[in-house]
Amino acid sequence: MPLIGGSVTSFSRSLGHWVSFGVNLVVFTASMVFVFRQSSRRARQPTHWLRYGPTYLTGVAAVLIMADNTRHVLQDQEVWPKGPWPGSSQYREDCAVRQWQKPLANCTNSTDCDSGYGCYPGDGMCSTNVESMACLSMIGWICTVMTYSGFACFFFASFWNANLLGKLAAIRARWRAMRNTADGQGAQAGQEPRCHDVPSVDDADADTSDTV
Repeated sequence: MPLIGGSVTSFSRSLGHWVSFGVNLVVFTASMVFVFRQSSRRARQPTHWLRYGPTYLTGVAAVLIMADNTRHVLQDQEVWPKGPWPGSSQYREDCAVRQWQKPLANCTNSTDCDSGYGCYPGDGMCSTNVESMACLSMIGWICTVMTYSGFACFFFASFWNANLLGKLAAIRARWRAMRNTADGQGAQAGQEPRCHDVPSVDDADADTSDTV
């Protein structure tokens, strides 16, 4: 997002990384506390995993999602340098997908280029790599996979903690009961029920087993 002079300054980029790190830390800490307290509803579950599984999955999700935030912060503080391998850079400097400096400028080394651009040896012009999937480094791929895996894990933990499948099954059972009641009332309004209209014990057992 352009902030000053149509470009993102290093300070604003670093500030954004710190804000993102702090917000995620607070959100996931609160989520883990909430999910842990909800574990008391599963106290009758037979195993430790069934009682505390959502809490563990929320913790795993937090680590996976915050991995890229941590990489950004460590890179900004120069604790984890951009390169060489295994550097913290998310994108490859030698990626052929480039964004050229404007106006175009020839170069022999990076000091000939404006800030944020380097001398690309492929054509001897000032340019920078494009932040796209095609230019991801190995670290970039690892962090991307971890982030998406973390969100998938977080959604699964949330659905498990909310007992979403159980609630959907209860809604289905209630809908079927309402429909059966309406059908029965319609039959009584039309005519007296005959012997073969009365549900048998086997039919009732079948309905009960379907709604469990």
